Amino acid sequence: MKRKFRKLDDKEQRWMKDKDHKVSRKIVSFAVENQISVIRLEQLTNIRQTTRTSCKNEKNLHKWSFYRLSTFIEYKANIVGIKVEYVNPAYTSQSCPKCSEKNKAHDRTYKCQCGFEKHRDIVGAMNIRYTPVADGNSLSA
Repeated sequence: MKRKFRKLDDKEQRWMKDKDHKVSRKIVSFAVENQISVIRLEQLTNIRQTTRTSCKNEKNLHKWSFYRLSTFIEYKANIVGIKVEYVNPAYTSQSCPKCSEKNKAHDRTYKCQCGFEKHRDIVGAMNIRYTPVADGNSLSA
């Protein structure tokens, strides 16, 4: 019985690794097609320890391969001459890109008192674009 679980887990890991390769290839291809010279990613070091989780998403959080995906993106980007920078993820989806006020998103929508409203993932991406890199050596994207 143990062997069957291990075999199933190995199959899942292979499937996830394949997905990481495909996603990283799409990201780098998009950057090449759009002449983007820098890809910025959130530095998700220790995210499993620092993130509050519910029973619903805890399993997914522990199975998602943050590091492997970022490594794949980085090595594929380096091959085509695209730089990869890491930014601190703190408050990236809670800060308004227009007025810099901090507000929590309700459900998946971020609404600010200044009138700005977007999906919270788009807000995070907009903020990552201008956030200084984690090592302090920011370059414009």
